[in-house]
Amino acid sequence: MSVGETPVNTLTTQSPEVAIAQSTLRQVCREVQSEGWVYNTEYEVPFTVDSNDEVVIPPAALQVDVNKYKHTDTYDVSRREGKLYDRYNHTFKFTDEEILYVDVVWFYEFDDIPQAFRDYITARAARQAAGRMVSDADTIKILQIDEVNARANAIEYDTQQGDYNMFNDARLRSPYTAYKPFQALKR
Repeated sequence: MSVGETPVNTLTTQSPEVAIAQSTLRQVCREVQSEGWVYNTEYEVPFTVDSNDEVVIPPAALQVDVNKYKHTDTYDVSRREGKLYDRYNHTFKFTDEEILYVDVVWFYEFDDIPQAFRDYITARAARQAAGRMVSDADTIKILQIDEVNARANAIEYDTQQGDYNMFNDARLRSPYTAYKPFQALKR
């Protein structure tokens, strides 16, 4: 509807517009969830080191990082070849551990995420699809306003669910770790 076309009843329609809208929606869904929100971020998830001394990362994990309170500065990990890679020691092998505690940002299917985020993803994908298909400046401006409002609702949902406070993050172990405004400002 955002590009002036009639809505479709099925996604199996062989239409270039439907294909563009679908791929845009999938891309935006991944991008938004990659930011890491309260609903899709977990801390201290135990990942078992396998018999090859490697840690395999599930495909649904968008971001992974070793939990800094469980492992301090022992590892600096990244995702490579579907496994955790230790950049300090330049290896996939974790011989000193049986379990690594990892902070994970998960990817969920569109129907499994909160409504505020579905609305935001839809608004953002609609604006991008309109820009790709019709390039009408007035339509894009209207869709940008919808996107900004939907993002504000998503952030509101996130802050309500996150139980944030300005003095300390409840999950942190140190009572002296203050709230970091720069983390909120980047959103």
